[in-house]
Amino acid sequence: MTARFITFEEFTSYFYGKTVAVVGSSPSVLANAPGFIDAHDVVVRVNNYKLSPSAGVRCDVHYSFYGSSIRNRAEDLKRDGVRLCACKCPNAKPIESAWHEAHGKQNGIDFRWIYENRRDWWFCDVFVPSVQAFREEFEALDRHIPTTGFAAIKAVLACQPAKLYLTGFDFFRSGRHNVDERWRPGNPEDPIGHRPEFEAEWLARNETRYPLAFDAKLAAILAKHQAVAA
Repeated sequence: MTARFITFEEFTSYFYGKTVAVVGSSPSVLANAPGFIDAHDVVVRVNNYKLSPSAGVRCDVHYSFYGSSIRNRAEDLKRDGVRLCACKCPNAKPIESAWHEAHGKQNGIDFRWIYENRRDWWFCDVFVPSVQAFREEFEALDRHIPTTGFAAIKAVLACQPAKLYLTGFDFFRSGRHNVDERWRPGNPEDPIGHRPEFEAEWLARNETRYPLAFDAKLAAILAKHQAVAA
């Protein structure tokens, strides 16, 4: 395949009116029946995904921030059938943060380095969000950068799928990601760092607004959020 940066309209065509599974990285992904995830029209996996009979073996779309912690090689994604790479971050400096400036952590607010590093890596259609779209998601989480999994969910929902099944999301309550690897929280002093609990609250509030379905673990988490809100 040839690398090609696509428009939002072209990105939407991958998902509009289709059944889609967005597969997160928590251990709960292993509770799916073999073949269930792969039966969707489109399967989206994030960052350092792992395939297995219960987690599925298809990967049509790879959604990532594409930073240095992403271990997937282009050859790995090609082997797994990836035909679209979707990026969380725009090729820009979309937000300002005095804390990041003062601590010399420009990579947390200026994402152009990612695209410089990946310049010769792309091999298929690639979607990069606009600065405006990124800022809207940032503001929706009370000015916190979304996790890659939550950003993938919001990106697919914007494309109006017929049904969106979410699995492998526990908002890091298991202390694991990449299925079986220890998750290390970010710096608690970072004023715009991930707030997974905000993401769970958003899903709980919007469960009936969108054509969503959840695995048992995620459904239980969201039910608790709804009970607290009530």
